[in-house]
Amino acid sequence: MNLTDLKEVLDERSGDPADQLVHHLRLRGVQAKVVARRRRRIVAWATCAVVALVGIAVAAVMPGLRTNVTPTPADSPSPVRTVEGFPEYARGTRVVAAKSAAFPARRIELTIVPTTLDLVIFTRCDGTGDNVKPDERVSVNGHFLYGLGCGGASRQMSWEGRDMAVGKPATFVMTITGAKRYDGTDMVPAAIPDGGTFGLAIGVRIPFDQYPLPPRPSGPLAPLPRTLMAGCTEALCPDAVIIRSDPSDPKRPAKRTVTWKTPDSVEMLAQTPGLLHVRVNGVEITTGEWWDYEVNTVGRFGDLSSGWKREFGLDLRPGDPVTIEVEPEYVTGAWQVVLSPA
Repeated sequence: MNLTDLKEVLDERSGDPADQLVHHLRLRGVQAKVVARRRRRIVAWATCAVVALVGIAVAAVMPGLRTNVTPTPADSPSPVRTVEGFPEYARGTRVVAAKSAAFPARRIELTIVPTTLDLVIFTRCDGTGDNVKPDERVSVNGHFLYGLGCGGASRQMSWEGRDMAVGKPATFVMTITGAKRYDGTDMVPAAIPDGGTFGLAIGVRIPFDQYPLPPRPSGPLAPLPRTLMAGCTEALCPDAVIIRSDPSDPKRPAKRTVTWKTPDSVEMLAQTPGLLHVRVNGVEITTGEWWDYEVNTVGRFGDLSSGWKREFGLDLRPGDPVTIEVEPEYVTGAWQVVLSPA
């Protein structure tokens, strides 16, 4: 299962927001706490849509919306330009259509004519108060896509059953369905704010080498944390498979053959913009992407449900010798990939 599909899965499992679901995944002891933290991080990946994004995307927008979708050259970035409150460039995309509204409005409708289906949906809610987070529901052509706390990005890996086609008008709708506030312990229901704004935007994918990356920070980059992304250490998680970049050449591919233990998650981290292609027995299972120097963790669910056999044709059994390869592309700093068993 791709992380980009998680919004649908989370909403199929429960009407609660994603942040609440993970509280039901705790087990006992230290390992249980590690698993819970890992699952919370995976949910955050989905909410932020730190996903495997590849390829080029171009869209034509309905009259009255943005029509020029030619990417700005990579050496001419416009880092401060926004479109209806959204950065023009974000997560490997360029926003080509956007609309916003002020509370107490509850609904935004946005229509485009796509020339590709490689689209990214962005939403935002601003000025609603420090402790209040509106809930959103996003649909296309009358078909539900996902419902979570407002804000973030989502890339659908499949538009099947949503009446989406290249050259056919597609209407996206964002609806504010409720709100929650943090009471110091948990998120609890709250009134929908009367003040603030919310927005919906559609971004199209552009090639990595044409994306206007931010300038590299001056001086040496901060080292990657030695603590694993799941919140444990190598001593606490001895079964984790950890593959790190060559300190002298971060562009060099890395390969390891291991005795297979089914992973709960695949977590990736990089100092710089670039891509990490992760392959298992020669099959690419995910591609990590970074478009800035923020050192954010990205990843995907592991193979606990045997989904990799269905998705990739990988029939992996515990104890099998398995080759894991990481091929970096464009990266110019340190990186690491962690396969964490349950």
